[in-house]
Amino acid sequence: MTWEDALSLAGSKVDKARLWEALIPSMGIFALVRNLRNFGRAGASDEVAATVAAKLADPELIARSRMFPFRFWAAYKHTDSLRWAHALEYSLANVPALGGRTLILVDRSPSMFPGYRYSTPNKSDIPLAEQAAVFGAALALRAVDPTLVEFGGGNRAIPVAKGGSVLKLIEKFRQIDGTDIPRAVRDHYAGHDRVVIVTDEQTRPGWLPSNMFHHGGSRETRIDDLVPREVPVYMWNMAGYKHGAAPSGSSNRHTLGGLSDSAVRLIPLLEAGRDASWPWL
Repeated sequence: MTWEDALSLAGSKVDKARLWEALIPSMGIFALVRNLRNFGRAGASDEVAATVAAKLADPELIARSRMFPFRFWAAYKHTDSLRWAHALEYSLANVPALGGRTLILVDRSPSMFPGYRYSTPNKSDIPLAEQAAVFGAALALRAVDPTLVEFGGGNRAIPVAKGGSVLKLIEKFRQIDGTDIPRAVRDHYAGHDRVVIVTDEQTRPGWLPSNMFHHGGSRETRIDDLVPREVPVYMWNMAGYKHGAAPSGSSNRHTLGGLSDSAVRLIPLLEAGRDASWPWL
């Protein structure tokens, strides 16, 4: 019998705190993370919460779970408890370590944030700006030689400490008015082995957007004019637009829709396919 079955059979009149306390010892990591908020709402005891926290602070259990930072970030945000922060840090072990030099560009323009009339629609309860920051921070902390950049109309590099904290790195991100991807690429691309761009795009097909030309910034620019064709460029389109800002489906140019736990796996899989190594799964 699963924990879902037990909850269903118990009905609404059972003391939920006692029921959760009985179920927790037999629950796996995924189920625990999924229900952290429910434990708190039900009033589970501090002793039981400590048991859950101990499991989520076990680096071997987290590594075996193959769960990625997004799920632990969501749990941390939903509960606002540092008890679960350890799991977020340990989940970095499940993020592929990219070799060579990686340029990671993270969009921090206002449309990535909620509350504006021009905010990009988002069905998740985690804002797009936070999703992008978690993704960029996780990739950067695991990469051999990362350059992490946040951009809007302007841009700046964010220092990445080896062995640093995901939470600490995410805290360094800020909001930047405007959108100028071409400028961010020009300012920071320096012979990197790959370029990763996370953005809500707002563009016409095949062009990197900029709304800063009349404010001293760039015109819209094709990615092939900024990055050599032999260098892979991965653009995550968080808005779900039909047309991507970069060409896709041809060699070394990839436009991908949305962010999820599995998104971090795609770069090494695509590069393994390009290099014809096997097995690639």
